[in-house]
Amino acid sequence: MMSSDDDPTQIAQRSPLRWASRFAGGAALGALLVALPLSYGSPFSLEPIQIAKAGFVILGCGATATIWGQAVINAVIESLGKTGL
Repeated sequence: MMSSDDDPTQIAQRSPLRWASRFAGGAALGALLVALPLSYGSPFSLEPIQIAKAGFVILGCGATATIWGQAVINAVIESLGKTGL
């Protein structure tokens, strides 16, 4: 008899949720990267090119975290920890 941890249907059900949470974590990281220059007073205008660049960074970070998973998030957190912030 299989335990609930060995149930293949639960693994299939958790996979989209895991991918979505990885993407959300990466996108949040990308949003942080976009927000850092704004916190230091760097001028940011709402031109379409600037919005497209910010969206590309956010979506790129989300896709990277989805593909490589927790390793990317751990590496970024470790790097941020070394900065002393």
